[in-house]
Amino acid sequence: MDVAAVRLIASDMDHTLLDEHGDLPPDFHHYLRRLSAVGITFVAASGRPLNRLKQMFPPHEGIAYVGDNGGTVSYGDTVLFQSLLAPEHYRAMATVTLADTPGVPVVSGPDAAYVSSAHREHEPYLSTFNPTIVFVDDFAELDAAIDKFSVYLPTRESRRYYDEVFGPAYAADFSVTVGGPVWVDMMNPGVHKGHGIRVLAEHLGLGREQLMAFGDAYNDLEMLDAVAHSYAVSNAYDEVRQRARFIAPSNAEHGVLTVIRQVLAAQEG
Repeated sequence: MDVAAVRLIASDMDHTLLDEHGDLPPDFHHYLRRLSAVGITFVAASGRPLNRLKQMFPPHEGIAYVGDNGGTVSYGDTVLFQSLLAPEHYRAMATVTLADTPGVPVVSGPDAAYVSSAHREHEPYLSTFNPTIVFVDDFAELDAAIDKFSVYLPTRESRRYYDEVFGPAYAADFSVTVGGPVWVDMMNPGVHKGHGIRVLAEHLGLGREQLMAFGDAYNDLEMLDAVAHSYAVSNAYDEVRQRARFIAPSNAEHGVLTVIRQVLAAQEG
């Protein structure tokens, strides 16, 4: 594997780059500066919204973002792509969620997430992903900039409800994915992390052989398919490990940072 050609490194956040406490690897911002110094763009690619990613990785040279599973793509402070759901679509998704599942609708945009006032008890958990939560009494009256509709399933049955409810209802017309045991996410058709990486690669003039990515869950599959240097962390779902070309150590072992160190060793003079 020739990592000397790599010019973009994208990583999922939860259960990939972040450890089980939700923390970045030690001194990670030091490594971001080193990546930038050798001309490598780091991409925070996540189901988390853009405003949360910018809190974690403040904009500076060499930082890009694929937020809300590709719903918004930004290079620094410049938004390169955004795909907003029509209000009638996310309102209908909320109705189905409340009627047919034990899930909590989380209607997300780059600046805020909207949650039913009836679900305030989930605010402590949801606020770890969405720094700005607005509670609403009726989704039918919501009209906001929304790039992702999520279902939070405290019962940890995301795959079941993807198979039984959301896939059959929406997969033909939307991008529907499982982001982990408690998340099902829906975006406009063709919107996913892989598309976000391709937007950034085109903007930067990079070819597939110059791209590296890390992931653990089903919503990372398209991103791994979009790059030549694809890694699943060892704690990833089986299907993700099978699709990736390489396996990195687990998130608890800071596997992403381990590989980044190898890239830097090959490129720093």
